Amino acid sequence: MVRFWSMIGLALAVAPSSLTAQTTPAERLEGALLPGYVVAYKAGDQQRSIREEVPQGENVQRWSRMITTQRFAGIAARIGAADFARLMTRGVIGSCPGATSSTPTELTVSGRPAAQLRVDCPQVPATGRPETFVLLVVSGEQDLLARQVAFRSVPTEDDLQWADAVLSGSVVCRSGDMDPPCDRND
Repeated sequence: MVRFWSMIGLALAVAPSSLTAQTTPAERLEGALLPGYVVAYKAGDQQRSIREEVPQGENVQRWSRMITTQRFAGIAARIGAADFARLMTRGVIGSCPGATSSTPTELTVSGRPAAQLRVDCPQVPATGRPETFVLLVVSGEQDLLARQVAFRSVPTEDDLQWADAVLSGSVVCRSGDMDPPCDRND
């Protein structure tokens, strides 16, 4: 479900085009490297990018937890962080019977407007398994930036605290920033 919902966000943000080798964006959302996690998928172009990280030994088809980081170029002026989060939530609720969502909590990340919410799908139609994700959306100066932590199970309270810790460590990085975690090159 995570990749499917990521693609919905991509489709909402920009006109269709194929993703190619990652380019250096003007803005991006980063967090600390997570021990035991590897990049399972990464693609991007000037309009958008996506990076999916999973526990070592898992992949984008078979995963227990996934951290997805995305960038949608030039749309921050058209849609705010909370509205984008609500738009993604409506898509999940419309295609997952019984799905629920929290109300977006508005906050600030690196001095920029942001919103965070949680979505629970009791049974993803494609997999028959439950899935929950906690989504953080940040309005950059030009780009809309998103990071989500997903669980392919019903998360425990410890899981949700871990997700909050991962997301709360997110920062907006700009070209040329060399302080951690902006110095990532994966």
